[in-house]
Amino acid sequence: MSMDPVLAPAPLDPGTLMLSPLLAWQSAGMSMSLQAQQMQWKLVLDWQDAVGAMQREWWDGWIARYGGGVPLDA
Repeated sequence: MSMDPVLAPAPLDPGTLMLSPLLAWQSAGMSMSLQAQQMQWKLVLDWQDAVGAMQREWWDGWIARYGGGVPLDA
C-alpha cells in the first residue's frame, strides 16, 4: 500500500516551526541560570577560602600566645 504524495505529511523544518522562538528563549534562560549558579558556587568557594585563611591566622596567633611557641607550618 503506497501513500499518495499529495496526502503525505510534509517533513518538519525546524526553522519554520512556531516553537523555535520559544525554544531559543528557553535555551537562553537555562544558559543564564547555569551561569548564575556557577557564579554562586565560585563566590561560596572564595568565601570558604577567606574563612579558612582567617581560621589559620587565628590558630597561629593562639599557638604563639598560649601554646608556648611559634607555629610550625606544614
